[in-house]
Amino acid sequence: MRVLVTGGKTGGHLYPALAVMEALKERKACDFLFVGTKKGIEAKVVPLKNIPFHTVWISGFYRGKIAENLLFPFKMMVSMIQSLFLVHRFHPDVVLGTGGYVSWPVLTAAVLLRKRTLIQEQNIYPGLVTRLLSSHMDGVYLSYKSSRKYFRRQSNLIESGNPTRKSLEKGNPQEGYKRFGLRSDRLTLFVFGGSQGARGINRAILSVLDRLMMNKTLQLLWAAGPRWAEEVLHRCEVWQERIKVLPFIHEMNLAYAVSDLIVCRSGATTIAEIARLGLPALFIPYPAAAGGHQKKNAEMLVEAGAAQMMLEEMASPGKLGDLLIHLLENQEQREQMSRRIKTMAAPRAAEMIAEDMIRRTEV
Repeated sequence: MRVLVTGGKTGGHLYPALAVMEALKERKACDFLFVGTKKGIEAKVVPLKNIPFHTVWISGFYRGKIAENLLFPFKMMVSMIQSLFLVHRFHPDVVLGTGGYVSWPVLTAAVLLRKRTLIQEQNIYPGLVTRLLSSHMDGVYLSYKSSRKYFRRQSNLIESGNPTRKSLEKGNPQEGYKRFGLRSDRLTLFVFGGSQGARGINRAILSVLDRLMMNKTLQLLWAAGPRWAEEVLHRCEVWQERIKVLPFIHEMNLAYAVSDLIVCRSGATTIAEIARLGLPALFIPYPAAAGGHQKKNAEMLVEAGAAQMMLEEMASPGKLGDLLIHLLENQEQREQMSRRIKTMAAPRAAEMIAEDMIRRTEV
């Protein structure tokens, strides 16, 4: 079975693709080709997994930056030509897109070359690529039933849940404590902002750090992002024995395994992973997310009593500090959040998508 997969820029688009590929390999012999961009997270992660990887030139549209956008139409045209060549040469049985701007030329090329095309949408409010291409796809995998109302064509919609990697469940806490230099007799607050980090979250946590660290039983694991790790590390030097700062964490299964409470963005894939593992979390949505989808994602969980949310503009030192201290001191509430968010997980999403893809190629 020849499978071409495209998606990326962020982990939110990449990791669902990897989860589906993992599920496919368990069920059928596959030849994969992954198409992404040179600057996305996929360019670092996919080759490490020994998956054939090619890039196209396309990049995002920069709002309010005229100079950066002058090449955009030309990049789209070149990327379409590159995509047509890649699809024709690889000759896939099926093409799966998981979002990000790179999915547009690749999926469009596959449609033009009459290949089976599928797209997987992570968010409640569908991304631009999904909205543009959904009516031309053979199948659209939805993470949420409530997303149906955003699509004109309904016959190709499939409610699958958001795929997450089975390997996340294999995190051993003791191995995690050793890997990150943490102690097992302390509460662990895990702070991260996605694959690139989140400056807003970093600043918010730094503003309450003095207060948090008054709790001698607390330790922090902090994925601050490549751009801000050094700055955060410098600010945390006085507590270096209890705060571990890293630019990026590849072993997320180990990080999740040691977490008593998580502070992070509310991207759909992050939520899906946390739900699968049943972890308590305080979500701080990315305020500039397209269509406000991160806020909508988090609001759904808050309404179910499955998580807490604080908008970035509301995360004053007083309010954020009070909420974090309350959650860290209230084990019963953390356990209740854990139970409720786990009921919202779709642990078989990747398997369901893989099985559907195989059925389609066998017709």
